[in-house]
Amino acid sequence: MHRYMFWTLIILPWIFLAIYLSRPKDDPRITAFILVSLVIHLGIVINIRRKSVGMSVSETFKAFVPFWGTKEYRRLYFQEV
Repeated sequence: MHRYMFWTLIILPWIFLAIYLSRPKDDPRITAFILVSLVIHLGIVINIRRKSVGMSVSETFKAFVPFWGTKEYRRLYFQEV
């Protein structure tokens, strides 16, 4: 997965969520469904990116820890494939 496609797939669901939450309140079950689907979507996108960059699962989790996995963070989010 190319870097720019990855960033597009990461940012678009957050824009959708912001637009959805700015509307008048609907049924809370719909909001819960959208939040769960957002987490699932982000997990799938990060897993695809992880595999295309060649990172292990432990390196991916290390990338999410501030100031500890800076090399892995740069590799996951900014390396060109």
